Amino acid sequence: MSIPETPRSGGCAAFATSPPYLVLCVDDEPSGLKLRQLILEHNGYLVSTAKTASEALEIFKSKEIDIVVTDHLLGRETGTATAKEMKRLKPQVPIIVLSGATDAPDGIEVADAFLSKAEGPECLLAKIHELAVQARTTIARSIAEIPKESRLSTPSATLQLLAAIVESSDDAIFSKTLDGLIMTWNKAAESMYGYQAAEIIGKNVSILQPSDRLGELTDMLERLRSGQKVDQFETTRVAKDGHLLTVSLTISPIWDGGGVVGASTIARDITLSKLAERSLQNSEKLAIAGRMAATLTHEINNPLEAVTNALYLLSESSSLDESARQFLASAQTELASIRQIATATLGLHRGDADCPHPVRVSELFDSVFPIYGRKLRALGIAVETRYESDSLVTVFPGELKQVFSNLIVNAVDALENSGDRLCVHVFSSSDRMKPTQKGLRITLSDNGSGIPKEKRKQIFEPFHTTKGDKGTGIGLWVSLGIVKKYGGSMRFRSVVKPGHSGTTFSVFLPIEPEPTKMTPMVA
Repeated sequence: MSIPETPRSGGCAAFATSPPYLVLCVDDEPSGLKLRQLILEHNGYLVSTAKTASEALEIFKSKEIDIVVTDHLLGRETGTATAKEMKRLKPQVPIIVLSGATDAPDGIEVADAFLSKAEGPECLLAKIHELAVQARTTIARSIAEIPKESRLSTPSATLQLLAAIVESSDDAIFSKTLDGLIMTWNKAAESMYGYQAAEIIGKNVSILQPSDRLGELTDMLERLRSGQKVDQFETTRVAKDGHLLTVSLTISPIWDGGGVVGASTIARDITLSKLAERSLQNSEKLAIAGRMAATLTHEINNPLEAVTNALYLLSESSSLDESARQFLASAQTELASIRQIATATLGLHRGDADCPHPVRVSELFDSVFPIYGRKLRALGIAVETRYESDSLVTVFPGELKQVFSNLIVNAVDALENSGDRLCVHVFSSSDRMKPTQKGLRITLSDNGSGIPKEKRKQIFEPFHTTKGDKGTGIGLWVSLGIVKKYGGSMRFRSVVKPGHSGTTFSVFLPIEPEPTKMTPMVA
């Protein structure tokens, strides 16, 4: 790709005698990002690029960025929100926010400049150069103003600076002797593990080890005594309150003269990222299982039809005695159940039509329940349905089946340990936030053990699950997204009092949603 020569301002000649500026460009539109990178590189800048806000923040934290140029809209994120976080981390780095609109967006005050993309590359280059030079000059002036006696010309001053850096780090940093006794403990370690420095310094680092990982400490100390480094080792540690953390550890030997006298540890909490990783893997497995179920169900329908026809022809035979006809009737009943389950499963996983259409909620529930009939009977769960309204809701049926399926599965899981009743109630209602909006209220209640209070706030968040390895943490999140898409709402209440425990989920769906273009959601 050829980039036209852009006239450089007189100030750009400083590139020949000054270190090149490193610019971080952020844009979720690949072609625009690439062209901006080429123009900047053509004018002597070093460029790092990012397509998402999270990717940009990671680069911003790890590199010595001189200036940031970010688009305003970054998918679901905004450049101003990203700029706010960057300013919190490194307030001295200038930030330019770009937009296709000419009006400055909300929150622009956190940035150093706003430019419309219509102003062209010359304006952008001039503003980048102006702010980058200004920032570097300000830093140089600040250093020059530090009294000579305060500069890092002595070992003690250097140690003070290093101590300040360690104390302000976002990672937990602590040191220990070769016997495992903790010597130093920074603020991030206090926050991560829950121990204050005063209560843990002098104690053995084994206090952080789960009982099943005590052998790790012995192995690590042996490696450190021989001068080896442990780099980005992922393991499990236990906080003061007993909860487990997944951490990434980098442990380095501390040398004094010719020998190793201790070890420094940098620990990063990766619990959430690992949970997200496992949940994504589980959700992919679920997606594969869903596609496989749809394929198998479709293939099953052909032999099912053949068996159904054969039984029908057999029932027409006049040579069957009464006993044979009873066996035949039983076979036809069981076959009808198989056909219903297969049809319901296929309907749950296959794509809907191009447009939503009116359906009865009661009919959708009745088509989903047979899928879980065997488990409900095995657990002795009594199902009560009260359909007090036949009003139609306009939806993609497969999506609403997915919502009901998720709620039923959660209720059945809750009833595995205690409880024996599952109630579904469908009735006419109005939106609590907009009383004039009429619709249907669907409640699904169980008398299980209930949801602990400390787990309720995150119940609709992605990758949060109360089921341990059994759950993926995306069912309720996806369900809430589907319900909101139709202008509805979802709430729940739960009680954990013995003898009076249980959980109720309440879904409101408008009877006449506001006109909108809908497309099926993908879990």
